[in-house]
Amino acid sequence: MKKSLLLSFAVCMMAIIFAIPQASAQQGYYNTMVGFRAGTSLGGSVKRFVTDQSAVELMVFNRWKGWNAALLYEYHMDIREFRGMEWYLGGGGHYGVWKEPKAEPPWVYKGTEDYTAYGIDFIAGLEYNFYNTNIYLSFDWKPAYNFVDFTKLWWDEAAFTLRYSF
Repeated sequence: MKKSLLLSFAVCMMAIIFAIPQASAQQGYYNTMVGFRAGTSLGGSVKRFVTDQSAVELMVFNRWKGWNAALLYEYHMDIREFRGMEWYLGGGGHYGVWKEPKAEPPWVYKGTEDYTAYGIDFIAGLEYNFYNTNIYLSFDWKPAYNFVDFTKLWWDEAAFTLRYSF
């Protein structure tokens, strides 16, 4: 049930992201990026620019044998000294599920039931566009605070994301 709820949430968020009008980037093309995340978790990412400097990103990833989805708003700023490099800040929310008997979240000794977590996220990162390509590489740190009593702060979420823009 909770897995289908998470899948429904992710599908709805992707529909919202693709319904938002695309922003015309400075290079003259539209920016929607799809990528693979690897770090403290593994998963995927869809990022869509809504203006030249702001984007909406949906991340779906696996961690501690459970699934999480995060929807974030990000504001991008150029680093003038490095061509193709930007840094970004943002925030949003997340929802995660861990299904028993595979559940191994760090706040329990042994998974005996299904667990959920939801809360707010902050993100800070660097993104590099390989010159004259549609390939991007980013590194971000995404601490999160959960509203569920037993999880509180997740400060260690960091990942590299390899993206393709179309």
